[in-house]
Amino acid sequence: MDRVWHGDVLRADCRIANGVTVTDEAGGHSSMWFRVSKDGKRVWIPAIRIRPDQVQYTKLPNCPG
Repeated sequence: MDRVWHGDVLRADCRIANGVTVTDEAGGHSSMWFRVSKDGKRVWIPAIRIRPDQVQYTKLPNCPG
């Protein structure tokens, strides 16, 4: 299992708008997920862990199903 840490620079290539809903420690919720590349591997990051301005204005395509 890979881990992503605060401050890591990641590049997203697509998103899932209605995935599994996750809740963070502050009670925020999100069902959007981003597929990102880190160290040559693809990992999934819930939108709740991405800055709100980057989520709100994303123009990324939906990931292929």
